Amino acid sequence: MEIQAKKKFGQNFISDPTLIKKIVTLIPENKNSLIIEIGPGTGALTKLLVQKFDKVVAIEIDESLIPILHRDLNSENFKIINQDVLTIDFKSLIENEKQNPEQEVYLISNMPYYITSEILFRTFDVSDQIKKAIFMVQKEVATRLIAKESGNNYNNLSVAADFYADKKYEFTVLKNKFKPVPKVDSAIVSLTFWDKYKQELNGNDQEFISFVRKIFNNRRKTILNNLTNITNNKDLSKAILGQTKIAENLRPENISTNQYIQLFKNLKVQ
Repeated sequence: MEIQAKKKFGQNFISDPTLIKKIVTLIPENKNSLIIEIGPGTGALTKLLVQKFDKVVAIEIDESLIPILHRDLNSENFKIINQDVLTIDFKSLIENEKQNPEQEVYLISNMPYYITSEILFRTFDVSDQIKKAIFMVQKEVATRLIAKESGNNYNNLSVAADFYADKKYEFTVLKNKFKPVPKVDSAIVSLTFWDKYKQELNGNDQEFISFVRKIFNNRRKTILNNLTNITNNKDLSKAILGQTKIAENLRPENISTNQYIQLFKNLKVQ
């Protein structure tokens, strides 16, 4: 019997075996790795992951899929958690499931589109515990994720992804590769996490990301106006921008990750 995708969970099941293999090969072939999959659905990706890696933990919200996954993936190295991913404590999950401190952790997901941003920002929060994430997202979201400053798609998500990871647009996935067929094409993006920028902020990275999100709240306004909304002092905002060597009339999308970091640091010392 064919399993019906549920619209309320944003389900679109992958139906192409070649595509599944192509996605899984983006994870380095280290059998000892811990793989965490968000939204396994009917287990199309999961089956190959269980064959290739020593431990696979899947998070699935849909109760009706749990018996199917247990039936089709009856393996000692597979564990399923029937829970909403937005209520998962990722830090504790990773700590509990790692078999040793050196074990590399990879996150993989055919993302439920309606909670893509929430999952991404929750992933960033535990990026120091994850080696790499492989995400299938709407193509539009992928272009925002990998966008650079002054591009049409550059936003707070672009900055956050750049801050936490070496980001890469891997390939486009046409909508006819899914059942049911969605309205738009998707794309695979990879995020290889680093601490390239985090060291500069001495543990204030979450406050920095919150700052960037506030700046982008009014992306049509100048950086001076947006910064003044935070400082409530236009003269102070002008002084901080001058110190950071950022022109007052630039828009949020014109400013690089490095510039945002310097802007935040200069704001913090006021």
